[in-house]
Amino acid sequence: MKEETTKGQQETSQVFLCPGCGANMEFDVSVQRLKCPYCGMETDVRSEETIKEYDFDDVAKLEEQSEWNDEVNVVRCDGCGAETVIGKDETAARCSYCGSSHVLESKQSAGIKPEAILPFKVDKHKAKELFQKWMSRRWLAPGQLKYLYQSEKLISVYIPYWTYDSNVFATYSAQGGKHYYQTVVRDGKRVRVRKTRWYTVRGRISKFFDDVLVNASKNYDDNLMNKIEPFDTKELEAYKPQYISGHTAERYSRGVAEGFDIAKEKMEKILKEDVKKQVLRHYNEVRNIMLKARYTDVKYKHVLLPVWTSQYEFNNKKYRYIINGQTGKVSGKSPISWAKIGIIAGVAVAVVLVFVFLTGEASASSQTAMACHQWMGSIV
Repeated sequence: MKEETTKGQQETSQVFLCPGCGANMEFDVSVQRLKCPYCGMETDVRSEETIKEYDFDDVAKLEEQSEWNDEVNVVRCDGCGAETVIGKDETAARCSYCGSSHVLESKQSAGIKPEAILPFKVDKHKAKELFQKWMSRRWLAPGQLKYLYQSEKLISVYIPYWTYDSNVFATYSAQGGKHYYQTVVRDGKRVRVRKTRWYTVRGRISKFFDDVLVNASKNYDDNLMNKIEPFDTKELEAYKPQYISGHTAERYSRGVAEGFDIAKEKMEKILKEDVKKQVLRHYNEVRNIMLKARYTDVKYKHVLLPVWTSQYEFNNKKYRYIINGQTGKVSGKSPISWAKIGIIAGVAVAVVLVFVFLTGEASASSQTAMACHQWMGSIV
């Protein structure tokens, strides 16, 4: 199969010509192969190559020796500043973040070549269905919103991630609480009251972490990305440029060292939960857990994970949504219709007034009003 790159191409990072009719082949999500959209010829993409992991101390060396710079160029969006990787001979592409075609060649190095990729399992048609279903549940959103997002472009993009492996050894200190009871006199009555006596607890804990995922894109909000996780890294395939044909890919903007700081936060959060379970074997409560961790045999790799994304504008404000390209999980932000909020608030007040009229119990009505207020806060 002949591999080419074309100038002026708008979306794909590389072009793979069909050996049957010469048309551009693209990665077809439904068959997980390169497929010609005209004659239907298919070509297998999967590789038997082993996915490698690299020593954390060799980051600079790997960046310097990376062969990805020989395969791709980096373009920078003139609008949002995101950087997209494209084929070596291409002069144009769409931004991997906002979809704009206003991109300019950047002198930025492509960086470390991806070691693995998680192919799309959700196609564009399914992604639209999933988003429409998600949007239909935003019942506090303005009614006209459903007509706005349909006109926006849905982009399939591979988001850069780092994965980290590490052995972690930690010492910890915490306070373990044991319950005891005392009898006291209240309002002339003897009552039994529970109290807690706190003790200092120290210990050690160790754990091996495998494939801790960290978003390597500063453009894609961590909170939104966290909401569409998890990605099943057991389905990772060795990276081949054919997987990106018909899609876009973003260059990482968060380096390996910065990503590892985030990975350590994730690992220590899990370790604290393990410490909590350990302390609770002997105590009734636990608080003030402090860790001092040491990380050894740290390995990492650069992977690309699939996401469908777009944004729509409402009242001069932009709202983004993303869809996990493997599982179909949706996350996003949507505006709120204050008219609908007002109607709901009015109904809640009416309910309280009717309750007072029928029962005459002001104290009970205040509790009802408080409940309505808390409910309103939760939905807004």
